[in-house]
Amino acid sequence: MKLKKLLNNIDFKLKNGNLNNEITEIKYDSREIEKDNLFIAISGFEVDGHQFIDQAIKKGATAVVIEKELSNYQDGISYIKVDDSRKIMAQLGKTFFENPLADIELVGITGTNGKTTTAYLLYKILKEYSGNAALFGTIKNIIGDQALDSSRTTPESIDLYRYFSQMRKKGVKYGVMEVSSHALDLYRVEGMEFAGAIFTNISPEHLDYHKNLENYLAVKSQLFAQLNSDQYAVINLDDPNADYIQEKSGAKNYFYSLSSSKADLYASDYQLHQRGMEYRTAGRVETLFKLNLGGVFNIYNSLAAILTADLLGVDQETIKKALTNISAVPGRFEIINAGQDFQIVVDYAHTPDGMENVLKTAAAMDKNKLIVLFGCGGDRDHSKRAAMAALAEKYADYTVISNDNPRSEDPAEIFAEIETGFSKGFNNYEIIADRIKAIKRTIKLAEKDDLVMLLGRGHERYQIFKNKKIELDDRKVAYQAAQAAAEVKGI
Repeated sequence: MKLKKLLNNIDFKLKNGNLNNEITEIKYDSREIEKDNLFIAISGFEVDGHQFIDQAIKKGATAVVIEKELSNYQDGISYIKVDDSRKIMAQLGKTFFENPLADIELVGITGTNGKTTTAYLLYKILKEYSGNAALFGTIKNIIGDQALDSSRTTPESIDLYRYFSQMRKKGVKYGVMEVSSHALDLYRVEGMEFAGAIFTNISPEHLDYHKNLENYLAVKSQLFAQLNSDQYAVINLDDPNADYIQEKSGAKNYFYSLSSSKADLYASDYQLHQRGMEYRTAGRVETLFKLNLGGVFNIYNSLAAILTADLLGVDQETIKKALTNISAVPGRFEIINAGQDFQIVVDYAHTPDGMENVLKTAAAMDKNKLIVLFGCGGDRDHSKRAAMAALAEKYADYTVISNDNPRSEDPAEIFAEIETGFSKGFNNYEIIADRIKAIKRTIKLAEKDDLVMLLGRGHERYQIFKNKKIELDDRKVAYQAAQAAAEVKGI
């Protein structure tokens, strides 16, 4: 595509070169540049892309998008000066890949908790309905039968448009995408045409980035503000911020609720079982649902998926069939069974609200003792650390504190902040920094009919430290430890 066509409807200044270049690809990572590519220099939080412009040119870039003035401009290279490279990248992606969303029904999901599970449930419904669907989120990115690793909740805009282009080529009509607050604030979904969006809930999270809850909520609402009247918003009526989201929404608003008949879809009654649930819906869809998922929070997640699927035209029987066939969502209240005589659950809960949701569910389950392992991520909101300790004290019979992803922080300092949440004199816990040893210790503590909950990392397969990244999957470690426990008991 000619650079001139690519820059159509974009405000820019041509600092050097011309607009006749033929652009074969767009990249923001200089290491991936090839001949006749356009390189987008982004002023990142840790790395400034402007430092790698020369490297990109050596590798074949013939045009560069910049947001800073440079000391010199190379002959034969076109330099495009814009106000915000990230924001422009979304527009460039839409044009370069010829707006693939025009042929795709894309649903965005945002909120603090429930995004991943809701996205997974809706993806499964749409796959059952159409034979093919795409999923973009925390666990993985999937296009049809092709699974891709997911390094962040929402990919960069140019990567998303590349995925959407692949969807169009493969004839995949439906896509479901988790939309994080970072993605909204950093223009990763700028100008994208969603068929609709789902709001799950809001509780304090990422305050290290957003500074306060008001800013966080305002950023989340941007997804709904960019919708129009031909699109729809699916909103959790039971969340205190439902009215705020509704006011910001430019779409047709629909609501789901656990019990309010004012909602477009609600659960008229429900029963939670040891390994699942059942509930009857009322409103737009009236039927009995049986799911192999636990927890009241998963009723909310499934209601959001059901209502959205209904709005997309999916029939009731297909919705029921898809949900019935789901045995678990990876790392979300995932049951680990190696033949042991006690229960093990692995869950991604890493916020006070998420942790309380799963611990409330645990409290309602048949069990003897509840043993909880958790930690808090480094370089993240410090305020949640004490709060999560208080929840562990409230619900658990015994607690093991261990590393989550310390990142650049000293684990000992994280543990010290967690400990401030315990009441004076409380000592029904221990600290084991090594996560593998901590999981093994927690499972060794378990006796017949106990419930062990390993919280915070869920599906994650790596643990991140200041200067290294190691392979670590809580589920695998738990399974091996549980298998050993069962063998010792001769089970």
